Amino acid sequence: MIEQREPQLQSLEREECLDLLGKADVGRLGYVVDGAAIILPVNFTMQDADIVFCTGKGGKLSWLKNHSHVAFEVDEGRPADREGWSVLCHGTAREVTDPGELDALRQGPMPSWVSSPADHWVRITIQDVSGRAIRR
Repeated sequence: MIEQREPQLQSLEREECLDLLGKADVGRLGYVVDGAAIILPVNFTMQDADIVFCTGKGGKLSWLKNHSHVAFEVDEGRPADREGWSVLCHGTAREVTDPGELDALRQGPMPSWVSSPADHWVRITIQDVSGRAIRR
């Protein structure tokens, strides 16, 4: 009989967190509006250690006009193995307005699931990142 080790909770180093972010394609954007926490799923990509995603005109974009501090979370769980990981970032979000940067993003590897390429792009500059993993 193979003995299975008990799962262990481990803290992840910054580079491992960034590597895991680079392998994911859906995360959760978190911010506060009028005292209420808002958490929304977004598909994203990493570019130069920043998180970038496309969004339509509206909630997220309107909020960014007066605020910029956000949280971003990505995770993966494997319940059958009782393993998984989670990465949490805090950073500053801004709408991308530079025409050259927009062109590069629109031609990049991440088309938005719902927005058209003409919609708006947001870049999150990561200031703080932490992660945890449960592994055997």
